[in-house]
Amino acid sequence: MHRAVDELGKYAIEIDISSESGISKDVVKQAIGEAMRESTLNCMRNGADLIGHTKSFLLCADGNIMSSLLDEYKPIRIKDDVDSEVIHDAKFILHVIVHGIWDDKVRECTLAAVPGVFGRFNIPYRVAADYYDLEKSIAHHL
Repeated sequence: MHRAVDELGKYAIEIDISSESGISKDVVKQAIGEAMRESTLNCMRNGADLIGHTKSFLLCADGNIMSSLLDEYKPIRIKDDVDSEVIHDAKFILHVIVHGIWDDKVRECTLAAVPGVFGRFNIPYRVAADYYDLEKSIAHHL
């Protein structure tokens, strides 16, 4: 109920990354940053007026990378606990919460960013889960 009163839209996506040859951890971190920023900026260009919180988690055998974005003009905060310099398999979870647009628009803006970002970095991926609740989103429009 409070999200409707606060006019918060949210969306989360879970992505599997897999590469036999591996991907440089630095490249993965750059892609994480761009996916977060581009998703958020897409939301801002489509009616959002405030970032609630854009965060992500990359989970792999050698550790985790957690990232946070609270202001589209400031650097993304990254906490890197991955021991390896090359990532072969990982799960990437991106969660976007903004003010001023609803879940369906946040989802649309996020899904528009993902293929371009992962394509630019040549990172093979597969969407494993789309955490979009149509019923809750529709309820916010009422």
